[in-house]
Amino acid sequence: MLYLKIFQTAGFLGAQFTNGFLLFLIQLKGVKLFGSYRYVISSFTLYTFLYTWIEILTQPVMHIYGPIFVVYMDSALKYEKSIGEFIVCLYCASFALCISLLATQFYTRYLAICRPERFKIFNGPQLCLLFIPSLICFILWFSFVWFGMQNTKVKQEYLREVLLSNYNESSNDVSFIAPMYWKPDENNVKRYDFYEISASAGCVLIIVSCLSTIIFCIIRIYNRLHQKTATMSNRTKDINKQILKTLCLQTILPIIMMYTPVGLFIVFPLFEIGVGKFANIVGASLGVYPSLEPLFPLICIREFRRTILCWFSRPTEVHTKVSTSVKTL
Repeated sequence: MLYLKIFQTAGFLGAQFTNGFLLFLIQLKGVKLFGSYRYVISSFTLYTFLYTWIEILTQPVMHIYGPIFVVYMDSALKYEKSIGEFIVCLYCASFALCISLLATQFYTRYLAICRPERFKIFNGPQLCLLFIPSLICFILWFSFVWFGMQNTKVKQEYLREVLLSNYNESSNDVSFIAPMYWKPDENNVKRYDFYEISASAGCVLIIVSCLSTIIFCIIRIYNRLHQKTATMSNRTKDINKQILKTLCLQTILPIIMMYTPVGLFIVFPLFEIGVGKFANIVGASLGVYPSLEPLFPLICIREFRRTILCWFSRPTEVHTKVSTSVKTL
């Protein structure tokens, strides 16, 4: 638990720096480099900021036991059930916002490169329309968790010994969400709860839908950028290649650190694969993720990289000039 807290706190503090620095560079260089697309990039960076605050307010602890996985709050608000479970649901719903905003970025690039006549529709305030699907995904995921994985007396009783022996927490007092895929009846026969299974399946469906959109856009954008008949200038083609590379890396990272572990987290209880406390490796990964995400645009976008290198090289250049002047004198 100590290591989990360290990862969560370090990830939160690191994310404030890296995301803040990226937002600064977007404001400094974004108009010239990206035009209106800078608002789409900024929205994802702002989401990462929001995610870090929700994550630190939740400080989630995760456990898989039999047919149930539980995510309980371990922050100072964990005994405030009226707000605690709402925050835990927000934390889970933020997974949908991440993948859907990535899909929005890819779709925006697809329109700008492959369907420029359609992209003109989203000029000015109409650009907000591109974020409606992300909002829908967020609301759906929140609803799946709120209604399909809610805290009940049956789950509290089932988790009583588990939470007490492993984390010294009372399942009656702590705020948590937990889908329970089957429950034993009076004859100790398994009765699958298809309502809660459907809620988890809905979350998986959102991930699959967004990833399918991303893959479609990657293929179409890549083919367009490598067509010899493409009419865009070399400079425009180059910056679009940089953006595509950045987006691909920004998608691979959450697939590794967020969606693959969360997917396994959802599936394991179906087969009663109990990993117990080791599920908190997922929590540590999710805590560190937002501090790493901004590094890809900072490294892959050439203008950002040059600006950073220029800032770091200036003190050295000044020191060298001063030293040379002293030697000359």
